[in-house]
Amino acid sequence: MTVEIPETAETAETPDAAATTKDAPATAVARQAEAGRRTWQHDVLAVLYREYCLLTRNRTNLLLAITPSAVYLLLFATSLSRLIGDVRYQGRPFGYAEFTVPALLLSSMLAAATTAGASLFQERMGNMDVELWSYPLRRGSYITAKLTAGAVLVLAQTLAALALAGVLFSFRWPADHWAALLLATVLASVAFNGLYLLLATAFKDFQRFTVTINVLAPVLLFAAPSFYPVEQMAPLLRWLSWADPVTYGIRCLRDAALFGFGTAWPWMLVLAGIALATGALITRSMVRQARRL
Repeated sequence: MTVEIPETAETAETPDAAATTKDAPATAVARQAEAGRRTWQHDVLAVLYREYCLLTRNRTNLLLAITPSAVYLLLFATSLSRLIGDVRYQGRPFGYAEFTVPALLLSSMLAAATTAGASLFQERMGNMDVELWSYPLRRGSYITAKLTAGAVLVLAQTLAALALAGVLFSFRWPADHWAALLLATVLASVAFNGLYLLLATAFKDFQRFTVTINVLAPVLLFAAPSFYPVEQMAPLLRWLSWADPVTYGIRCLRDAALFGFGTAWPWMLVLAGIALATGALITRSMVRQARRL
């Protein structure tokens, strides 16, 4: 015998309740997606804070990165700019100080990028990379934060050098030239941070990496038209400068400061391409290394 239970207000399913029941899976998926987004953001922020502590609390690295740029700026402010006078660039005369400041900024970038590259070896030597990848951490969030933290360090140190140069020298660049220089500084910081991190992933021995960087950095800097016009370079160096990435960074910064966006935008595109290419290669290399752990 079947007993039918009468439908009451308590047992009846209202249209709203039915709709809520049908939408429950979609709501759960949406909540999981939202939680995933929060987790990814939290991962990035946590790694960014860790990278900030790793890159800034080592006072030796900071001192080695800041001192050369400060010495160069003081040297050019007190002696060389008065000794050399004006330099012709793109058919126009410019003071030697404003001609060489872009090279000094790039020198600061290379020093800061060395610190960012050395942080990878600090993780390996302390087995911190094993601990990081043992934690439920997204690879994308770690790599994104790693690239961002290094680029921010390079950018901050370069802007500090630019501010010091603005105090020491009386530049009278138009506002659009300053805007172009700031954008060029951002692009160059990301590009050279990527190049140095990519170089760091190619080495397994920290001493070899240090020796290579200490030898390579001045060669790249002085093989480019950094402190002299390209017309006054030796023919061999002039040809080698086209294969030197520092050449494109200096040309971008110099053209942005002296001529603005109209002349600097092709070099900006080159630096943007370098930044994208190195970012993709670093991501691939770091993911491969994480799988080997």
